Amino acid sequence: MSLDILFETYDSLLFERFRSLGIDLTEGHAVAYALGYHTSNKPLFGYARRHRLEDPRLQTALDMALARHAGEGNEKGVMLCLWAGANPHARVPSLSYMGFGIDEEDEEDGRSAIQEACSRGHAAILERLGPDLTRDDFEELFYSAANEKVIALLVRSTLPKDPGRMVALQLARANWPFREHRPVEAIRALFEAGVRWQASPTEEIASARRDLLRCSDHVLADVMKLLATDDFCSREVLTELARTPSMRERMKRVGLIPATPHARSTFDRVRPSKARKALDKLGIERPEAKAERAAPILYRTERIGSWRRDGREIRLDRPALFEHVWTVPVETLAREWGLSGRGLAKACRRLQIPVPPRGYWARVAAGQQLTRPRLPNLPPGQAEQVLIYAPQPPSAE
Repeated sequence: MSLDILFETYDSLLFERFRSLGIDLTEGHAVAYALGYHTSNKPLFGYARRHRLEDPRLQTALDMALARHAGEGNEKGVMLCLWAGANPHARVPSLSYMGFGIDEEDEEDGRSAIQEACSRGHAAILERLGPDLTRDDFEELFYSAANEKVIALLVRSTLPKDPGRMVALQLARANWPFREHRPVEAIRALFEAGVRWQASPTEEIASARRDLLRCSDHVLADVMKLLATDDFCSREVLTELARTPSMRERMKRVGLIPATPHARSTFDRVRPSKARKALDKLGIERPEAKAERAAPILYRTERIGSWRRDGREIRLDRPALFEHVWTVPVETLAREWGLSGRGLAKACRRLQIPVPPRGYWARVAAGQQLTRPRLPNLPPGQAEQVLIYAPQPPSAE
């Protein structure tokens, strides 16, 4: 009779009768599979609970079933296994990899239920299993922690002994597609708990840099800003992390390093927030701002328009021209003087005469009271007179 068929009877007395006949119900990890993949066979859980102390193989089956339920996030299965006496700290082979050439008797290569919950990001189950400093390797738990909730639970007991390696391992997962892994949030939780990345071997930082270069643009920008926040990382670590040309080129692409003025494009992405602070921490000099163009030196008499043999000359000073452009729209004034509106506005800008902004005359027509800007002063001897070449007005016949 197949053990699977026996377990499907859900008959405790039948389980006991087969045991009394000397049949090994744990052969081929049959009990572990039955308890690890199903939660409805409560008679079998009860059978394992009654005999686990006298039969270590039943204890191992319970531990294997618990590890699988913990990894799958099955709270009902976890509670049933704990009720039956499963040990969440015991290293056991994984039911998911049985038959793939793994040594089933080598428990040193196995994982405990606590490790499974930790690596799959099931913080609620991990808290119920109760990690213990005296029984669990917390360094290993930190290395396998999948998200910030698991990190927050582990740091209640202790902090990792090697912060650099811990952060580097999380960075290695930054481009993983698995949903249960949230490395950026996990790193943030570590820093908020007091972990600081002060030093690491050059090879470890280089490996972290390569992992960052494999990330998407938005993840790279978020991680670099996080690492450069406050005193989370030492300046030496940050400088080494951003040292290579490939990293700096990637930082330019994501907007952390601003483009030089001649390289900018209207298609450039918006710079991430706090990018300037991140650059200061990373030891990268920002490109110098474009120097302001010095104001041009003006002649004593400035000319507007082209000289005409049959034209006329209009002589004004800057205050008078300022009064004209703020009394009549520039376009109207330009037509009267035989100029283009754009040309007159450009000449006023050269003479440092403010002109009304777009929409000004519509607001005036609507009855709004608007104030004029002040006319800036010029050095003595500049633009004291403005000469406008205009055509003769048409004669009225």
